[in-house]
Amino acid sequence: MTSRRSSEKGPSWTSQSRLTTSVPRDLCELLYQDTVEKTFANECGGGTNQFSLFSKADVFEVFPQYGGLVTQDLDDAGIRSWLKSEEQPARMRLLFLDAIPEKPDLLPVTEPLLQDIFDNFKVSSRFADNLSRQHMPGRAIYRLGRQQFRHQLWYTAVLRSDGSALSSQFQSANQTLEFTRQYSYWQRFCMWSEYQHHIDSDERTAVGTATYMIWRCPRATKQAFFSTFSGESGLKLLEHPMAVHAFFTEKIVMHTHDFLAYFSNPLYQWENRASELRTPDDYTARSRAFLALARQIHQISTDYDILAGSIEHLKTQTAWFGDTLKGQSSIENDAKGIQCDMEDIFENLVKEVKLIGVYTKLYLERSKIGVDECFAMINQRDSELNIQIAQASNQDNRSLRIIQILSMIFLPGSLVSSVFGMGFFSTSPADDGGEAVFAASSRWWLYFAVSVPLTAIVMAIMLYYQWRDGTKAEDEWSRRRSVVDPEALNIETKG
Repeated sequence: MTSRRSSEKGPSWTSQSRLTTSVPRDLCELLYQDTVEKTFANECGGGTNQFSLFSKADVFEVFPQYGGLVTQDLDDAGIRSWLKSEEQPARMRLLFLDAIPEKPDLLPVTEPLLQDIFDNFKVSSRFADNLSRQHMPGRAIYRLGRQQFRHQLWYTAVLRSDGSALSSQFQSANQTLEFTRQYSYWQRFCMWSEYQHHIDSDERTAVGTATYMIWRCPRATKQAFFSTFSGESGLKLLEHPMAVHAFFTEKIVMHTHDFLAYFSNPLYQWENRASELRTPDDYTARSRAFLALARQIHQISTDYDILAGSIEHLKTQTAWFGDTLKGQSSIENDAKGIQCDMEDIFENLVKEVKLIGVYTKLYLERSKIGVDECFAMINQRDSELNIQIAQASNQDNRSLRIIQILSMIFLPGSLVSSVFGMGFFSTSPADDGGEAVFAASSRWWLYFAVSVPLTAIVMAIMLYYQWRDGTKAEDEWSRRRSVVDPEALNIETKG
């Protein structure tokens, strides 16, 4: 491991207390000095605590004599001892820093240990901000002399649930699927690597050593790496500097068949239930399901847009290594064939992500169609209800028309009987027993003297209230127009 603790030049990481006295070595550190200070001052993420209270890591090393060896569950002291070890150097070293399940965005190391790791590996200052938030990929190349260089590479990716929690939820379409909560668990995978190419002083041959820091790697992916490359099979990783990146990139990409399994089943189920919808709750549940699907598909699409940039970057760096190491012994065992394999792997991953992009657009459109279909069905049901209400109202109008006709027939007679039934008129028989005589009181005009003014007063009160309500409505309308377009109101007023 002496390849990382040599006296070569590189970024110098210091604690914040020493940043004021330390002079940055190069332009990159000058540009990103504030970012470095914020990272180690624990100010990233809105000032919240981003460091863990303890550190835990696994180490994987590849030795030419033994192949791949695994050392697991190292704490702070164990990691520091590994960093300072002066034993037989490994050609490849991988440091796995697992995520904390309860706090997936927390850095799984203590702040002092992170400083020691960065200082020991001479990490580029441009990488610091990748630990706290999502970034596009980057690289840094340090030329150390003829045929000697240090190539650093980093990228991030958002890893979401592997779908095992979703498959059981999708078995029944009778429940409302809350995809936002079921699919919300995520962690920010982050990978940094350095490939150092130098001339061996004893054998006078070109030698390549590689170091990797892998943050928040899913446990299943890490165990698959250990089981695949432990022992002699680990020597295969030395055949190309991008072999480790190819393995992990392949694992973190959600393949198209997995994507279809997670999203096609609920889409088909809810689409086929259109004929079963009866109540408004059924339409609401279907709309919510499609809206939740649309949100998740859109989020997956965004994640893979970012990942596509990382894979394109890895593809470019693979071609860079092929051109830089052409004709040298650092890429062993049929270098041309391995280079072609690496380029094909990343090319296929690029195509895979593009294919997922096509399906995300298709499924997102189908989800939107499902939502629109629900609204169309609701509108259709509302129209049918309105027709039924109109028919019932028409029937009521017919009944009222009959009542009105009957009222018009009997109303004149009622009026006459009411007038003649008053005390102003008399048809009583004569006192002598003769025929009845019709007689009218001399005060019959009192009826009109009271009823006509009273009717006029009632009509005046009714007209007053109608005028007042109309004036209030006009004032309210004028006020609203003045808020929206005061100039138009002024023009109308002047006119």
